[in-house]
Amino acid sequence: MSVVEFRSRIDHVADHFGKHLAFTGLIPTVDQMYQCVRIVAQRHFPLDMGKLLMLSHREFLVGCNLLQCGLPLDAGTNTRRAIEIARLALAVKRDRANAEKWMQGEKRQERWDARQDGERPKNLPPLQWPEIDNDPLFAPLKDYFGMYSDTFVHFTPEFIGQQHFDERPSQDGVAIINLRYFSSDRMVIQSAITICGIHGKILGVFDACFDNMVSNDGGWKMLKATFDQLGADLWKQLPPDDAADAEGR
Repeated sequence: MSVVEFRSRIDHVADHFGKHLAFTGLIPTVDQMYQCVRIVAQRHFPLDMGKLLMLSHREFLVGCNLLQCGLPLDAGTNTRRAIEIARLALAVKRDRANAEKWMQGEKRQERWDARQDGERPKNLPPLQWPEIDNDPLFAPLKDYFGMYSDTFVHFTPEFIGQQHFDERPSQDGVAIINLRYFSSDRMVIQSAITICGIHGKILGVFDACFDNMVSNDGGWKMLKATFDQLGADLWKQLPPDDAADAEGR
């Protein structure tokens, strides 16, 4: 598949999925939920917390765009980054000093200096925030973080396992291998529901960071009820495993 063919197919796939309830109903509802939280954040809370919220929203938008293009494996990367943003937000809410711990300014500069000198940079020690990782609000997101790291972010056997190769012999007996560049309807819709669910949990973290002001808002309650109902309905309507993939449509 050439780059021109790939670009043309993306337009076709995006048009196909753009008509599905996951993209006409569920994703716009999550977007409105982000907007609702943003209104509360910009009025009452520090700018840095609002910036983290907007960065998480950006990851959601980019991920949804990739989903609509039939590329859920790539959307997983943005989702994992959004989980990292939520972890930092909760850590900073609990202790403002955690922002400086996250920066690790001197150690990061040392790594860049080492690269400049042609040396191998030292590994950054992982941030140990057990009280955040075990928090009931964040613990479910931590599980997704690990799964998305292994399946979507790194080049792993799990990532290879998500790919679909077709092999057929040519007329002269040489094996011809094709890769399905776009995922099936079922995988795209299932990923859309899951990623929206993850962002729903992320917004729950931000609500806690904003002193639960959002969850007490009447508009938020209506959006959350709509979100829950759409998610439940879409799970029941998942395309079968053997449904045609968007690339072949």
